Amino acid sequence: MEDKITTRNILDKHIKKWQALIETLPYPVSVHDTEFNVVMANKKFIDVCGRADVTGLKCYDLIHCQEKRVEGCPMSKTLKSGNPERAELYEPTLKKYLLVQTSPIFIEENLVGITHSVTDITELKQSETSYIELTEVLGTSLNEVKKRELLLQKGKDAFLNMLEDINESYRELEELFMSTVRAMANAIDAKSHWTRGHSERVMVYAEQIAHEMGLDENDTKNLRLAALLHDVGKIGTYDYLLDRPKKLTDEEVEIIRKHPAQGAEILKGIKQLKDIIPLIRHHHERIDGKGYPDKLKGDEIPLGARILHVSDSFDSMISDRPYRSAPGSEYAISELKRYSGTQFDRQVVEAFLRVLSKEVVV
Repeated sequence: MEDKITTRNILDKHIKKWQALIETLPYPVSVHDTEFNVVMANKKFIDVCGRADVTGLKCYDLIHCQEKRVEGCPMSKTLKSGNPERAELYEPTLKKYLLVQTSPIFIEENLVGITHSVTDITELKQSETSYIELTEVLGTSLNEVKKRELLLQKGKDAFLNMLEDINESYRELEELFMSTVRAMANAIDAKSHWTRGHSERVMVYAEQIAHEMGLDENDTKNLRLAALLHDVGKIGTYDYLLDRPKKLTDEEVEIIRKHPAQGAEILKGIKQLKDIIPLIRHHHERIDGKGYPDKLKGDEIPLGARILHVSDSFDSMISDRPYRSAPGSEYAISELKRYSGTQFDRQVVEAFLRVLSKEVVV
């Protein structure tokens, strides 16, 4: 009992500054104690639930009402693992599909609560081309991050008075933004069970290559975002093409090959992502100019796109697909070596092979 009182007291100390923070976010967010009770929520979360008196209620009485049990909430997994979790839930009372992302809150090395980030994916579930809502959420979230960064630079003292701890509050906001990006990437990968987790793995490979090649933190950060969103264009790709258990026709291959350009088109209205859009558009270009969509050659291809091409190809070669079993890492490595200098950038391949030799990849 003493531990529960202590951790809840620690959580209560931060409520005032966190309430101001989460109210700036354009998507539903709530904070819960370790007993599933709502401690605070922003207006967007209250609007999703359709009621104002959410404080003190259990999360599973609000956003997964059809189950009304602890097991129906991804928070139960977060409490056990200490890691972010996600779940797609259909709410018959709200007539909506919700993507719920939970993330742990650690204070003074104690797990004292959980955040819930909620995305309405009803249109996405009902229509294969309904990517507008998620794109707007992503763009607005990034705008808020940039606005916070500007406030930190221009009014540090004023911001300190409002949030008490600039560095911690900004980190929390940035983590919430990355949770939104991950939720979008997971929604893309979930179009086919063959690609589940693909974007996260590509991000890990790309980040390790970037470190091996000595890229600075800003370029590495852009590369992480681009890796998570590199397949965003597949939102408009028919599922039957992604799951087809036999070789695609030439016409079907051309449809699949449109996804880098479609991804760039989806994100072009978000000016804060202008640095990663070329990486997404060109991640299937080849060094010899035989790639797509623009047939760029050599150094015409952005370095980040060349890194994504190697990372994306490696993960595809070591993963099962509906038309074949995974060939394995030895085959994938041999193919990287075989096509180094023609399909793949030679320096990127060499850097990735050094990463693999150190057994850094997880």
